[in-house]
Parts: sequence; C-alpha cells; structure tokens
Amino acid sequence: MDLIAACRVLVEIGDRGSVTGAAAALEVAQSVASRRILALEGRLGSPLLERTARSAVLTPFARDLLPSARRLIRLADELELDAARARLRPVTVAVPVGCPTRELAVADAAGRAAGLRLEFREDTPARRAELAATRGVRLAVASVAPDAATWTAELGAAGRREAGDALRLDDLRPGRTPRSRDDDAGAGLRIGPEDDVPHIRDALVRAAFAVGLLPGQLPIDGSTTSSLASVLADGDLLLCTAAEAHELGLHWRRFTGFGVARGFALVGDSENDVTTVGEAVGDELAAALGARARDVAPRTGRADA
Repeated sequence: MDLIAACRVLVEIGDRGSVTGAAAALEVAQSVASRRILALEGRLGSPLLERTARSAVLTPFARDLLPSARRLIRLADELELDAARARLRPVTVAVPVGCPTRELAVADAAGRAAGLRLEFREDTPARRAELAATRGVRLAVASVAPDAATWTAELGAAGRREAGDALRLDDLRPGRTPRSRDDDAGAGLRIGPEDDVPHIRDALVRAAFAVGLLPGQLPIDGSTTSSLASVLADGDLLLCTAAEAHELGLHWRRFTGFGVARGFALVGDSENDVTTVGEAVGDELAAALGARARDVAPRTGRADA
C-alpha cells in the first residue's frame, strides 16, 4: 500500500468531515479514497472510520493518529522538494585546463539533451584527483596511463615554424655550434602542467636521456601561457596534442621512434554518475580533450596524478 497516499486521505477526512470531501480535495474517485482507508486500517490493525448508513467519521483511534499523519505528509512533501532541488543541482566535472570553450559547451548541450546539468571546472591533474577524492566535485577527468584510460590523446611537439610532419627526439640533441632559433638542435621541449605526471614526464625523460638531450631541454612550465611565450620568443617546442597546437596557432609534429600519450578516465564516488555522464557526453568530452575514445567502459574510482 501507499502509506503516504492513505495518510493524505485520512487527514483530509479529518479536515473536511467526509470521505466524499476528502476525495474531491485530493482529486481522486471516492472509491479510491475508500480503498486507501481500508488498506490503512489493515496496516494499522484498527478501524479508522465509524461508518453509518449516511456518514463516516473518524474513530477516536484515527483522531489520535492525525498529528503523526500530518508530520509524515509534511516530511514526504519536503523530501520531494529536496529531490527536485537535487535534480536541478549541476553535476560538477573537473576537466583539464585549456579545454576549448566551444567543445565544453557542446558537451554541456549534449548533457542537457540527456536531462543533465553539467558544470565544468578546469584544473591541473593533481588538483583534479584531489577534488575527486575529497568530493570537491562529483566527477573528474583523471590523468591515467593510456592502458588504463577511457580516452587517449597522442602527444607530439608543436613549434612556431613548419618543419615537416614528424620529429625524432635526437633531432633536439645540441650541436657543436651555437643554437639557431630556426633549428631544432638544442631546442627545449617544454612540458606544461597537464603533462607533468609520471607516466608522461618520466617516459619522456628516459627517452631524452637515451638520445643525449640535456636535462635543461625538458623544462616544466607552470602554465600554457608561459610555455607558449618561450615557443614564440625562443623557438622552443611544446609537448601537446594536435588539437592544442591548432588552438594555439602552432605547427604540430608527431614523434617518430618514440610514442607518448595522455590517458583520461572519468572518475568519481558514484558509479551511477560515472556511467550516466560517460554514456551521455563521452564523445563530446573526448572531443574537448582532443582525444579519441577507446572501447573501454568509463571507470569508477580515483586516480593519482
């Protein structure tokens, strides 16, 4: 039985003095109201109405229950109101810094079409992991190793000048003569905040050491703005995706003889949130990340940067 619906009938009978009046107030058939009262009597184990040929009034037992019934109805109404407010509250999603505004807007629009309200918050990999762990956001796009990822994005080197389609790390090895700003030899390969994570940074350092690059050729910058300034002013290269290079107006080259990629996974405490958002806007999020989706279901859990 529907306990709340039955209590509503009981309270309305108490206020209006009849089953007919209660049914009219609740906009249900009188037979429905009567069945609800009968079900409540069976549930509580005592008659609620004193029935005569011409009327039905509450029993003393029923009148004693009215305060509790009113409280139950009030709490049920408050619960429904809170549920409505919760449905309107946006799902906060931590995403990498620098995601294109339009692509995030497309993801937001796709979420709305699926009945979701999304609110994106840009932050670094370490901070995104922290926000997910402390429930500062409901979901986060975590930086993970590619083999554990939902989406992956190939990384290459971007510079201010066109120089072919591919780059070998040993092309950056310093020469015997002073460096020219229009030559790759001796150029820095700048690492931004998004790629300052072990599975990217450490792999790059090992590969660079193996081909003879100097430690100073892999500087880590605190912002993409700082990295871009060095690329434009000094002829350095920026470790980034092809989509980022296009956004920044740079010429992108993929690595040859060496591969490195970003890995992303949607994480959070709620498996339902992860699955729902992943299914609703997974493709749109991949586009915002400059990534491609893998045939792997969105993962629940937390990831360390």
